[in-house]
Amino acid sequence: MSTMDKQRALSFLSQSEPAKPISANLVKPWVVLIVDDEPEVHQVTQLVLSSYRFEQQPLELVHAYSKKEAINILNSRTDVALVLLDVIMESEEAGLECVQYIREVLGYHQVRIVLRTGQPAAIPEHELMLRYDINDYKNKTDLTKSRLFTTLTSSLRSYQDLQRLALLTEELTALNEGLEDKVKQRTHEIEASNKALRQAYDRIAKQQQALVQSEKLASVGQLAAGVAHEINNPLAYLKSNLEFVQSTLVKLYKAWQTVASQSQLCNEVLNNIETEYQLNWTLSESDDVIADMHSGLDRIQLIVKELSIFFESNQTQFQLVDFYTQILDPVVINLELDGVSLQLIEFDKGDGFELFCAPALLEHSLYCIIRNALESSSRLSQTIKVKVKLIDEHIQFTVSDTGEGIDTELIHRVFDPFYTTKLSDKHVGLGLTVASSIIKSHGGQLHIQSQVGKGTDVTITIPLVQPALNRNTSDGK
Repeated sequence: MSTMDKQRALSFLSQSEPAKPISANLVKPWVVLIVDDEPEVHQVTQLVLSSYRFEQQPLELVHAYSKKEAINILNSRTDVALVLLDVIMESEEAGLECVQYIREVLGYHQVRIVLRTGQPAAIPEHELMLRYDINDYKNKTDLTKSRLFTTLTSSLRSYQDLQRLALLTEELTALNEGLEDKVKQRTHEIEASNKALRQAYDRIAKQQQALVQSEKLASVGQLAAGVAHEINNPLAYLKSNLEFVQSTLVKLYKAWQTVASQSQLCNEVLNNIETEYQLNWTLSESDDVIADMHSGLDRIQLIVKELSIFFESNQTQFQLVDFYTQILDPVVINLELDGVSLQLIEFDKGDGFELFCAPALLEHSLYCIIRNALESSSRLSQTIKVKVKLIDEHIQFTVSDTGEGIDTELIHRVFDPFYTTKLSDKHVGLGLTVASSIIKSHGGQLHIQSQVGKGTDVTITIPLVQPALNRNTSDGK
């Protein structure tokens, strides 16, 4: 230090107050690192700052006499609030190199750095402030006690604000992380709730579909019951009256022959009447005419019988049933009652399951399809295959025969009412029509694949609809 600098330092010291002891019970002090290669500067600075307080907190002065000592201290401590740093020490740029180390290597950006110099720098002051991350630049000769206090207060307040900002940033980061966790948790809860709502909606939709189909079938049943009643009564009159007419014609013909044999005159008169009105032809053809009328009435009666499945009691009520015991087994029993040998049917069953359906209707549809497959086989010795399996909450019921098959151009007609290729009077062409209608009423599909000369596959797919609302109803609760 030059003689002039020492005189100014003594002048600086003369303006200071006597040192006051620091109580051991005071709060945590502000750590200030003094970096200077002149011991006198350390002594003067310590003496001046002994009475300084900021926010009721004293100072803890730490001393370093070179760049290396300053770096060692800063490497071991993270609580330094302010560095009073001499520019020229062991080298002309030792202080500036120390600034770069603090900011770039240690990454200390909160600590305040005030450069002090006793000699004019080669670099202008404003360029130093721009080039290096320092907070103030002072000449030692101008740094009186009041100015030093002002510099410390400004620097420590800035450091305190940065600390508060860093603490607030940490709290905000922690809060954001907590919010992210809460958002993720809430999002998961909402997704789970949405999934439950979608499942509930699907169940309600299935319930509504089942109820609508049940109501439709009930309406069809009521209509069929009314039509059957209106048809059966006239049908009974026609059949009984037709038998009366037939027996009367027989009696009339016999009486005619008796009268004709009584005399020549009666015989001639009756012959003339017979010739004029063609009574002989009428009487001879009456048997065939009446037989055709009987056949037509029987067909009407058979059609009503085919439709009777819709209006018999409890036929249209949906309920939860076991597929094998309550649907397929009754189908087999009815086939046996019709004289069908079970040796002609090869069953491929899967595991048992429950199905929400109108059991009597579904049983009737399966009966019609199996019966149709048996009748379509070219020889009774040929067996048909019945396969049951579950696919994606759906029952798939397949009936395969090795019969004559159906021409591709005619497949679309097999579901038309009254369409049949069978010549027997016992077939009116409603079996597959009714079966298809029942399958569709259960939300299912009926698909046919056929090759002429090889056989036909009929596949039914029905969803396993099990609405909770209708289970209690079906159980009678």
